[in-house]
Amino acid sequence: MKKICFAILVHNYKEALKDMVDNIRHFCPHSSIVLYNGGDDPELCKGLGLPICPTSKKLVYPTSISTYMSEVMKWLIDSKYEFDYLINLDSDCLFAKQGFEQFVDKEMNNSDYMGVRVRVPTDNWIPYQNFQKEWVLWKSVFKQDELLCCFNVGQIFSKQLVGNIVKISETYQIKQKLLQTRSKGIVEIVYVSLAHKLGARIKPYPIETASSIRFRPHFTAEEIKKCLQNNPYEYLFHPVYRDMHNETRTWIRTLI
Repeated sequence: MKKICFAILVHNYKEALKDMVDNIRHFCPHSSIVLYNGGDDPELCKGLGLPICPTSKKLVYPTSISTYMSEVMKWLIDSKYEFDYLINLDSDCLFAKQGFEQFVDKEMNNSDYMGVRVRVPTDNWIPYQNFQKEWVLWKSVFKQDELLCCFNVGQIFSKQLVGNIVKISETYQIKQKLLQTRSKGIVEIVYVSLAHKLGARIKPYPIETASSIRFRPHFTAEEIKKCLQNNPYEYLFHPVYRDMHNETRTWIRTLI
């Protein structure tokens, strides 16, 4: 099986982070996890036995938060970290069944990138409206027909694509541009568009798997139970409240 590396951006709630790490270790036992500490507490990610991105620092939404994946990619390539696929996760998602590793292995066999609801952005999509307002900042990087978008959680990059994104990011000063942007949702445009610009083989998640990864509302325990009963292809659920007493999070822990 290919080596999967999950990258998690963390801001707070250490107990919820520990819960998520236990969750991934149970449902994706062959995968590795790396962390980026984007919060105030320098001890937030320590004591979990996981690599922490050495350039971690407090990130502020929506500007510097978008540099997290760029920094993680460069760190993994520079440190020669062993992985085949890099997957971005937010700290408010959880797995509720095994099989995601096999799903990734199969779906990415002839692909370089997979994202939830990959598509060409339209003018009525607010993040794209925000992006267009800053087109002067990005027109030296992209042509209009190179732009794609997706949902941020669950973006999957092959190792070769990660290396190519690191190289092109240095050429076009992507990190510096991300630090200048005020555009909310920029992470849902830039990385998939870089993949497209690089000629990567891009595909969207199958609809039956993407359906459990959404912006809002937060999943309830009963809703996840129904999903597991009716759809064998849903593995990862987003969002789940990061409250340790939340009924959904509590119920998922009973599955471990």
